[in-house]
Amino acid sequence: MRNSIHSLLSFIWLLFFLKATSQPVFTEVQQSENLLRNGDFMARDPLQRPLNWLTGAGLQTAILSSQQHHGKQPDDLSLKLQDSSQTLDLVLRSDKHVAAPNVNYRVEAWAKYSNGSQQRLLLEFWDQNNKCIAVSEATINADTSWQRYHVEKKAPDQTTHVTVSLTSAKEATGLVYWDDVSLCYDFVYSKLLPLNRRELFLDDYRIQSMNEVQRLVHPAQKSKPLIRPTEPWEGSSVYIYGTVLKDEPQGSGYRMWYTAYLDGQYYLCYATSVNGLVWKKPALNVFNFRGSTRNNICQTGGGTVVYDPDAADSNRRYKLMSVSYQDSGRKFGYGVWFSADGFRWKEYKGNPVLPYADVSNVSYDRDQKLFIATTKQRMVVSNTSVTPNKMDRAAFVSVSKDFIHWTAPDATGSSWLLAVEGDMIDDWAVRAKGGMEGQIYGMTVYPYDSIYIGMPWTFDVMNYKSGIFAGYGDGPIQPQLATSRDLQHWSRLDRDPVIPLGKAGAWDDGTLYTSSTMQVAEKEMVIYYGAMNLPHGGDKKDQKQVAQIATASWRRDGFVSLHNAGDDEGTVVTKAIVTQGSHLQVNAKLLVNGRIRVEILDEDGKPIPGYTSADAVPLTGDNYLTTARWKNNNALNHLHGRAIKLKFYIKGGDLYSYWFTN
Repeated sequence: MRNSIHSLLSFIWLLFFLKATSQPVFTEVQQSENLLRNGDFMARDPLQRPLNWLTGAGLQTAILSSQQHHGKQPDDLSLKLQDSSQTLDLVLRSDKHVAAPNVNYRVEAWAKYSNGSQQRLLLEFWDQNNKCIAVSEATINADTSWQRYHVEKKAPDQTTHVTVSLTSAKEATGLVYWDDVSLCYDFVYSKLLPLNRRELFLDDYRIQSMNEVQRLVHPAQKSKPLIRPTEPWEGSSVYIYGTVLKDEPQGSGYRMWYTAYLDGQYYLCYATSVNGLVWKKPALNVFNFRGSTRNNICQTGGGTVVYDPDAADSNRRYKLMSVSYQDSGRKFGYGVWFSADGFRWKEYKGNPVLPYADVSNVSYDRDQKLFIATTKQRMVVSNTSVTPNKMDRAAFVSVSKDFIHWTAPDATGSSWLLAVEGDMIDDWAVRAKGGMEGQIYGMTVYPYDSIYIGMPWTFDVMNYKSGIFAGYGDGPIQPQLATSRDLQHWSRLDRDPVIPLGKAGAWDDGTLYTSSTMQVAEKEMVIYYGAMNLPHGGDKKDQKQVAQIATASWRRDGFVSLHNAGDDEGTVVTKAIVTQGSHLQVNAKLLVNGRIRVEILDEDGKPIPGYTSADAVPLTGDNYLTTARWKNNNALNHLHGRAIKLKFYIKGGDLYSYWFTN
C-alpha cells in the first residue's frame, strides 16, 4: 500500500512538473549520424580518387592507399594526401551539407603523418552567397602513428552550409594519410512521449535499430480533378498555391483559397464546398475584374492563408502571406495581410516582412502558438560541375508569434533558416534521367502530433531550352517527404515521390503542388494538390499548359511504413521513451498470416518481466488502432516515469505508427 501511494505521489509530482516547466524533461544531448558521404574513403573513381570530395587549387595527389587506420579490415583504404606545389593551398573539401545557426558541429578524423610540412583539419561554415564565414581547425602532429583529431564549433548566424576540409598552408609540402572522417551535430533528444502523440516512421529520431524491415513510402490515392478553370479570370490555370480549411470556423464546411493565372497576373480566389468534392465559386463582390465584381477574386497575387482561432483581434482572424511590392516595385519581398472574413484583406503597412519574393507557404502550430512560413529563396552554391555557382532554389523556414516579426526557428539574428535544398542525391537522380540538377521549388509544412511533416516540391531541371519559360528551367515537379522535430534539422530518408506524377499524357503529368493544410480524419489523411499537364517550362508549340486541383489521400499515418515481407521476422527497437500512458496503441496492416508482437525493454535493453516477446499477444489484421497486450499485463501504469524501449517483432506486413493513451 505504501509503495502504491508513493507511486501515485510521484506520478502527481511528474504531472505537476511537466505542467509547470516550459523546458522539456528527460532530455539528453545526442550526436547525429555522420553527415559525410564517403568519410571512410571507400568509394573511389577509376583513378582511385575519393568520391564526394572536391579538389581545390594546388592539389597534387589525393588517391586511396592501403595504409588503413588501425583496427580496420585488410581490404579497407585510407586517403593519401600529398602536396608538392609550394605555391598554393592544398584543399580537399567535402560536399556541402545543410547547417543550422547556433548548433554545435564537430568533426573527427584519424590521420598519420609521413613527411614534409604539417596539414590541417578544418571545420568551415558558409552562407547562402557561398561565402565562408567561420572556420575552426586542428593541426596534424608530426606523428607517424595514427592519431585522432577533433574540431568543434557552434555555427554562426547566417550559416546555411558546413564542410570539412583537409588542407595545408602555402609554400608547404607534405604527405599525410587520412581515414574515418566524420561530421556530426549535437541535438537534444527528448525521451518524453506525451499522451496521444503518434510516432510515425518518417525519420530515425526514436529508432535505435532495425533488422529485416524496410522503410516504404506509400504513394497517394489521387482523385479526378475537382476544380477546373471555368471563369474568364482563371485562364487555363487554377493552382493550389493555397489553403483548404475544414470547419474553421466551426461548422463552416470546406473553404479554399487558390490561385488563378491569366496574362501574367495571379489572382487569389475563394471557393466553398459542403463535402470537399463539389465546389462552388461564389461571387464575393470584392474585386473589380474588367468592370464587374461578380467574381470569386479576393485580390491580386496568390498566397496561402492561416485561420487563427486564438487571435485577440477579430480583424486578424485570417492571415495571408504573399509577394509584396512597395515603392513602385523598387522594394519587394514576402508580405502579410489580415482579414476578418477571409476575403476582404488589409495589407500590413510594414511590408515586406521577409526578404526575397516568390513562392511561400504558411501554417499554424496551435500547440506552440507558432506560425511557420516556408519561403523559396535562391542561393549561390558550387557543389555541381553542371551549372557552377548557379542560383539554386531552396526552401527556407521562418517562425513568428504574431505573423509580423519573423525569425529563424533557433531565434538567432537571422530571419530564416535553410531547411531543404536539392543536394547531390537529387542531382544524381536527375542526371540518371538525362537532366542537369535537382532543386526545391517550394515546401509545405504540416504540424502533425510529435513531428513536422514537410512536402518539398522537388524540381528536376532537365534543361533550359523547352517551353515558353525555358529560361527558368524546364522539368517535372513532384512532392517528396521531409520531417523535422524542431524546424531546424530536416531529414529526407527516402526520395520517392509521395504524390507521384500521372502517367504520360495525364492531366497531372507535369508539375504537382500541395496545399498548405492537411485534413486528418480517424482513418484518412487528405491533401489537396494542384497539377499541370506540362513541366515547369510551360506551353510548348503544340500543347498548352492547363492547371487543375484534386485530392491526394492516404490511410491515417500512412505516408511511410516499416515493412516486412514475411519471409523472416523483422525487428524494430526504439530509443529510450518515457510515457505517462497506460496503453500502447498500434496502427498496422498485416498480411493474412502476418503478426506483430511488442516487447518492452528497460533502458539497458533487457526485457521487462511480464512484457517479453513470449508474453506478447500477437496483433493481426488491418487495424488503424489496436491495443498491444501481454498475457498477464494489459496496462502500463507501473511503468510511468520510467525510461523504456519498445521492440516490435514484425512478420508479414506494415507498421505505420504507435502512441500511448490512458
